[in-house]
Amino acid sequence: MRTRTRLVAAAMGAAVLLGGATTAAQAIPVSAAASVAAPWIHVGSYKTDAACRADGQNSAQTWKCQYESHDGRYHLYVR
Repeated sequence: MRTRTRLVAAAMGAAVLLGGATTAAQAIPVSAAASVAAPWIHVGSYKTDAACRADGQNSAQTWKCQYESHDGRYHLYVR
């Protein structure tokens, strides 16, 4: 449940950031606006890839799990 709350908070934060970005992007030519993408937001870290993917699939966002060797954990990012 805590992870779901964090996912919702991350999604809401991204929506707030994108809300301001969409008005600025309207003045940019289409070719330049196409290169502007939402940032990846770190949601959590997991001991196993399976746990990371399970939470990613629970989210309603675009997600990815990335292994980082410096801490030996899988990190969930949403956009």
